[in-house]
Amino acid sequence: MPRWTSISDSEYGRLAETIACWSLRLRGYAIIARNVRVCGREVDVVARRGRTLVVCEVKARRSGRRGLAEEMVGPWQQRRLREAAEVLLAADPRARSARVDVIAVHGLRPRHIRAALS
Repeated sequence: MPRWTSISDSEYGRLAETIACWSLRLRGYAIIARNVRVCGREVDVVARRGRTLVVCEVKARRSGRRGLAEEMVGPWQQRRLREAAEVLLAADPRARSARVDVIAVHGLRPRHIRAALS
């Protein structure tokens, strides 16, 4: 049994965020912030690639038995993420555009869904 299967849910969530950040870095994104509060909610990762600001929601599932991680972003959360992206875009003079991505971590494998809430 892999060691990561025996850690707590909160530790697994932090591990998934770290995996997501490394995945973004490997694809040329700069990580601006992690776990930042915007619009009264926490944004998991804020990154930039070129002039695009990217608000990332990280969802993790140890297995697929209870559904896919990316299916866990409901309508209320989608609206809040869009609002956060607008606020962060307005506050960043270097960014020209913003988008919301979802990074679904299944086990230890990330899946980057670009412009997930278009």
